[in-house]
Amino acid sequence: MKRKLANILRIVISLSLLTFLVYRNRGNFANIVEASKDLNIYYLIIAFIFYFIAISFIVFRWGTLLKAHDFFISNRFLWQSALIGFFYNNLLPSSAGGDFYRVYDIKQNKGIPVNEGIASVVMERVIGTLSSIVLLIIAYFIGLFDYLTRNAALGLIVSGLVIILFFIALFFPRLFKLNLLLNKFRIFSKIRPRLKEFHVILSGYRYKVKYLIMSFLFTMLIQVFFFISYNSISLALGLELRFYVFIFIIPFISLVSSVPVTIGGIGIRENALVFAVTSFGIVQSQATLFSFILLAIILIMGMIGGIIYLFKNIFYKSKSFI
Repeated sequence: MKRKLANILRIVISLSLLTFLVYRNRGNFANIVEASKDLNIYYLIIAFIFYFIAISFIVFRWGTLLKAHDFFISNRFLWQSALIGFFYNNLLPSSAGGDFYRVYDIKQNKGIPVNEGIASVVMERVIGTLSSIVLLIIAYFIGLFDYLTRNAALGLIVSGLVIILFFIALFFPRLFKLNLLLNKFRIFSKIRPRLKEFHVILSGYRYKVKYLIMSFLFTMLIQVFFFISYNSISLALGLELRFYVFIFIIPFISLVSSVPVTIGGIGIRENALVFAVTSFGIVQSQATLFSFILLAIILIMGMIGGIIYLFKNIFYKSKSFI
């Protein structure tokens, strides 16, 4: 019952944020329609292709992290699993999400223990978030934070520090005495052994430096593909946005949309994108159209994952079909 209520709440928040965005542009509908008529379809195709490539390259990062614990799975299988996970994340109001599907998939079909599967996915998230923070630091030093209000810049810096502290606590819980905190509550007594086992596996990545570096490099390559995709949308709209501003825009949107209060970041991502793009001098109507084009690309990607899900889990009984 609680899970259903949580899912309903996430749907309501997503729809409310999208409604808010539309309402804010109630006076700009004519401009949005006019701008949509002048879209360059070739740049939109390029934007979709590179977004697809970026999502597909997740398999190399994920596969590298699995190899760190001597699990070797074909990239074709991981690709299917990753796209189905993308479908779960963006088109289904499930609290489980695509990450849990991926863990389930490699457990059921490849025999990867649950803790190892979860650790690989969590480590993916950690590396992805750290890459976003690195890009935001670069954005700060090249002056992109100067386009923000003082409160927005300060809030972003504080949020980044909180995330870094969270990761430190995740890998070094004894520094914050979290182990003692868990021991005080009986509610954790049953799951404490599993938590300890999971933490041992996760912290074991500290000794897999080669694999971590490779995963980080794959992540930065994925970011480059996202840059090209976003920049192509900008070119399709005829916006005067320089390529380097996406060093701020993309990681900012990534961090904001990762807050688990909506369905796959829908609603919060679009509002964050409008805020970021307008900060660089783009008018509200064009920024809003930018956000809805990106949403359309994401939903199409999700539908592709859904089609793969139908083939894999219905026609092929959860086996790899490529």
